[in-house]
Formats: sequence, structure tokens, C-alpha cells
Amino acid sequence: MRFNVIGIGDYKGKCIYDEAEDALMVDDEIVLDFKRKYKDYLKYTKFLINSIEGRKWISFQFIPDDYDLLKRKFAIITAHNPKDLILNDFLNFLKNTELEVIIKSFGYEYYSSIGELFHHSEYSFIVYDIEKKDAINIAKEFDQHSIFYNSGEYISITECENKQDLLKYNYLIHFKGE
Repeated sequence: MRFNVIGIGDYKGKCIYDEAEDALMVDDEIVLDFKRKYKDYLKYTKFLINSIEGRKWISFQFIPDDYDLLKRKFAIITAHNPKDLILNDFLNFLKNTELEVIIKSFGYEYYSSIGELFHHSEYSFIVYDIEKKDAINIAKEFDQHSIFYNSGEYISITECENKQDLLKYNYLIHFKGE
């Protein structure tokens, strides 16, 4: 039996998970126990990296070929759907506007971003040169479950409450000699 793999078809980059063939969709139906397979669910989330140089997608499935894009620390933070409550577009817009004011007040360079899984997306901000602990603290202020973080050596999805990495991947092995 062959499964349809979703969420990775529009990436260009390096596959970093051997499990890229894991089935998440069978005959247009999502097959996933979100509580039991939360890490599996997260590894298929993709994030848009916006910068002055352009845009690329990143996930635990694929990373950009351009190592220079990853050398700089960044976090992707949203204020959408706090405490996993599904808010309407207007309330999410207001929450993200508040988040943008906070990010701007700290003087960080930031751009709009998107976190996307399947057909669900959340508007976010990519915040450059931010320490992981500071990104977590900002996200906690907006009742977020987790953040996406790039350290310049690894990517992670980190829980805000206990500061534990749900997923972490050291991508430097793909860029030896660069």
C-alpha cells in the first residue's frame, strides 16, 4: 500500500528526516492521533523565513540549501489561537498586532511569517537575533504553546511552559565545508 505524503511537495532543499515517507494522509483523510503523535505532527509543520534577501520555507523535513540564511539566530512567534483556543480572524489579527508592538518595542529586526500545517496556517513573525529564552518569554505573554527557533546550528520547536525541546535537529552536518 502506498500512502500520499502531504505538506512537503513545494519544498526545495535537503531532506533531513528518514521518516519523510510517514503517512499523514490516506485517501484525502488525515490519519493522526494528535495527542499520541504530537511530535510526528510537529515535524510536518513548515515555516516561512522572510528576510531582506528573500524568502524560503523551513521545516523538520526540509531545510534551505542556503546556509547563510541559517547562520543568523531567529525565532518564529505567533499570537494566534492562545492556549490552543481557535479564535476568529479578527481576534487573531488583534493579538498579532499586540505581539508586533512588543517585538518592535524591544528593537528587534522582524518580518511577517507563516506557520503552516496541512490546510491550517497562522500568521507569525520571524524575529532575528533574539535569544531563545527571550523568544519563549514573549510567546508565554501571549499564551502560546511553543515557538520555532533557529540557533545558527540547530532548529527546534520548544514548549514555552517547561522550555523543553519537542523537536530538535542539528543541521550543520549538511553544510560541512561551507
